Amino acid sequence: MRYIGEDPLPLAVTAQAFAAAVHGVVTEEETPALELLLGAAQDVVTTATNVPPAPGLYEFTYPVHDWRRWWFPCRPVTSVAAIAVTDTTGAYVDRDITGVQLLQGHDEPQLLLPEGWLTRSDAGAVVRIQAEAGAALSPGLWRAIMALTREWREADITISGDIEPPRGSFGVQRLIRQARYRRPQISAGC
Repeated sequence: MRYIGEDPLPLAVTAQAFAAAVHGVVTEEETPALELLLGAAQDVVTTATNVPPAPGLYEFTYPVHDWRRWWFPCRPVTSVAAIAVTDTTGAYVDRDITGVQLLQGHDEPQLLLPEGWLTRSDAGAVVRIQAEAGAALSPGLWRAIMALTREWREADITISGDIEPPRGSFGVQRLIRQARYRRPQISAGC
């Protein structure tokens, strides 16, 4: 899964929101470093949960073999924008998406291709799916980003030398586990 939207992904938690939530003051000089920590924490949380950090256009690739149904590796997915399949040179060739269905987009997103959409000549190719995915971040994931950033920020202040920074606390791990999406299958014939 790769974000391909025109605008950069926004931070789910801004430096100002972080400062307000932890009842602290973030100086103008600290803001860039804090935004890097917030971005890194957002990446960790969204990767661990398979939940996109913000709504936008994402790209997914998967090898073509004998399947018609493919489960997206994240949720929610709101629409399919385009599908392309590699040709013999490896270049992507756009395909008509008439008849392609998005099923259970909010709970267990699946792409269902019409009968005969993939042909024998597509064997060994790669399909590229561009889809709108993501929604506003849930309060639990917002809290996980906040807590992880706070832990990392405190570790940077108090830990020096050869001591390794601690892993995410039990609370952060719990928040992530509660929101994690695991697709039940990757692909299936129909």
